[in-house]
Amino acid sequence: MIATPKGYRDIYNSKANVRKAKWYEVWRRNDEDYSALNTTDPQKHMALRKPLNSAFSERSLRSSEPFILKNVDRWIELMLDGEKTKGTTKWATPKNLGGEWVDYLVFDILGDLCFGKSFNTIEPKENPLRQIPHIIGEYLQFMYPVSINSIFPQSRTGTDFLVSDYKLTLSRHVVTPKPVINFYKFLEECVEERKEQEQSLEKENSSNGRKDMFHYLFHAKDSETGGPAFSDSELLATANLLVTAGSDTTATALCSAFFHLTRDQRIYDKLAKEIRETFPAVEDIRSGPTLSNCRYLQAFCLEAMRMSPSGPSELLRQVLPGGYEVDGHWYPASTLIGVPSYSVHYHQETFKDPFVFRPERWISNEELGVSTEDVAALQLAFNPFSIGPGQCPGKNIALLEMYTVLGRTIHACDVRRPVEDTADLGAGRAEYMWGRRNRNQYQVLDAFLALRNGPMIQLRRRSNAQSSPMGND
Repeated sequence: MIATPKGYRDIYNSKANVRKAKWYEVWRRNDEDYSALNTTDPQKHMALRKPLNSAFSERSLRSSEPFILKNVDRWIELMLDGEKTKGTTKWATPKNLGGEWVDYLVFDILGDLCFGKSFNTIEPKENPLRQIPHIIGEYLQFMYPVSINSIFPQSRTGTDFLVSDYKLTLSRHVVTPKPVINFYKFLEECVEERKEQEQSLEKENSSNGRKDMFHYLFHAKDSETGGPAFSDSELLATANLLVTAGSDTTATALCSAFFHLTRDQRIYDKLAKEIRETFPAVEDIRSGPTLSNCRYLQAFCLEAMRMSPSGPSELLRQVLPGGYEVDGHWYPASTLIGVPSYSVHYHQETFKDPFVFRPERWISNEELGVSTEDVAALQLAFNPFSIGPGQCPGKNIALLEMYTVLGRTIHACDVRRPVEDTADLGAGRAEYMWGRRNRNQYQVLDAFLALRNGPMIQLRRRSNAQSSPMGND
């Protein structure tokens, strides 16, 4: 393992003499289960990645925004306990974000953006889909140890003996955790439903359907053959990638943001001032130049992602014939190399005080001793959406979700950590293992993506006459 920003750039850039390690194939269910994540062949990756770029294009982002905002506004209202607090300034009941409220919000947004309908998991009524975000976590907790355990040879697909179809033999039922089976069943149902809708619209020669991500993926064409870019199994694998990576990564960033927001009054006041003075009304908080000019909001989000990376561990690469130099060290062919994101985010020489949550480090300011060169060095070292061929195509949507969730929540509400939050969910604890004892750091568990619990927060409807939201009133 290599733990330097230079090493990260050397390994993951587009010209590096490396390829994805066989390790990625463990995430495939069978020999036909290909996605941009689990394929190790560069040409295959390029073919699967290109349609994703269209699904996450600027045009797609503009058409997606109303559905993001609809879900965000509904989430805020439910976080406020709806009718129970309307016309009052009472604090709503405390809510756990990690594993619950933020996960439900992001999952509902993904439903709207990927499959043309919200899953409505934030709604108070009983909903069997509410278990899916938890199943994703259990799926990752099971699969990640499988992927790194040497008893499963990396020369073959690691999960074809676990889940190949839903007509599982008794032995497979014994081996395969039920959450993994249920997760794939859920994905298959979503994909089949949207395929039928798109096929029906094609027969009717209609253009009235929702232009969600699935629409672009379903209609994507292979540049060489002119046929569909995705097989049925590849559509399912890509849906797996979108739902798993899209929900977990954004949820982790938002949980980290709210954790740190409610633990530092100075930062809270500074961010609230920028948002409330920049936008006359909460409805004005949407993509555009005004939101793009909220420098402290952007810096705050960068710092939240730095402190709690959504993908903490290394993305393994295998050195190709001819060898490769990484940060001044030579590695022969076939060497497995990688850089854990966590180690780069806490690189002492780069960030100086890496365990301090300090958004100001991302904004050049002569009075604070932060030069433009300092900020440029941080930006060069920090790549929360990766770089090169593996760069996340959903970066802009993820950032828009963060900006609008935080912006609209802080504009409409006061936010605090509950007074009675003695458990302090999300914080480090003295009894935890070494490296997890910092009470001022939002804790995540590495399961390829980050797993989390907490923080607890409370909201109340804003009133200009109220005292500090972090007070005990």
